[in-house]
Amino acid sequence: MFPELFSIGSFSLRTLSVILLVAFFFGAFVLWRKSREEHYPEDQVFDMFLVSSLLGAIGARVGYIMFNFNQFGLAPLKWFDMISNAGFSGIIGIFIAGVYIYKYAKKKKWDSFEIIDFWMIAVALMLSLIYLGQFLDGSGAGYPTSLPMGVQFPGLFEPVHPVQLYQAVFFIILFRYVSWVELEYRNFQWYRSGKKSAQTGFLLSVSLISSGFFFFVLSFFKPAIIELWGTNVDQILSLIMFIVGTLLMYHRSGRPLPFTREKKKQKKLVRRLKQSSEK
Repeated sequence: MFPELFSIGSFSLRTLSVILLVAFFFGAFVLWRKSREEHYPEDQVFDMFLVSSLLGAIGARVGYIMFNFNQFGLAPLKWFDMISNAGFSGIIGIFIAGVYIYKYAKKKKWDSFEIIDFWMIAVALMLSLIYLGQFLDGSGAGYPTSLPMGVQFPGLFEPVHPVQLYQAVFFIILFRYVSWVELEYRNFQWYRSGKKSAQTGFLLSVSLISSGFFFFVLSFFKPAIIELWGTNVDQILSLIMFIVGTLLMYHRSGRPLPFTREKKKQKKLVRRLKQSSEK
């Protein structure tokens, strides 16, 4: 592993810290490029990305502390200690950042789902780099394994699943896919549901569905980040992501969700058409 780039006396520059900065830079570049192509104000998009990243990082840390309060207690020094007491809840952080971006885009009267779609491309690339950084740092390892892919990290007595690499590979594949499909999904007849144009939100839906499924499977190979009363909350959140992504894709494809006003209106319209045809 390669946790430190270099050290001078008591100062050391950690590899993960540098990769976090690199991930932020590339994420900002991807979002800037897409917003420029669609003629969104570049400075406002960057400000939105900067604030959302900051809020997401704070939320991810606070969420982790809240769900692991036994480890931290009322000790602010531990809260801010990112070396000896590292830990973030990525799902909570991304959720908070996403909500901010959605509301910001709404306020600016932009297409909120299109902005979120562009952001998801950036997030996929950022996460692939961050998980690679975790692998080099030796943090976030999985359960012990005797399989050939097991890796023995410093400080551990037996090989473990390199779940950081699993995640890095998954998100680089997701990044490549959403980058490609962003130009293609508007031609998908099944998604357009017979309409002339497809609605935005496809990339968000795909990301939620695939990530939810992936993280649920991965939860059997690594310790839970969030655990309450012996329950693996990571698995529950993964299932919620999968379900929300599925419902979102169904809805954004132009089909009304069951038990909604839109669905009731559709049923009433069908009933009236049948009655008029019978007459």
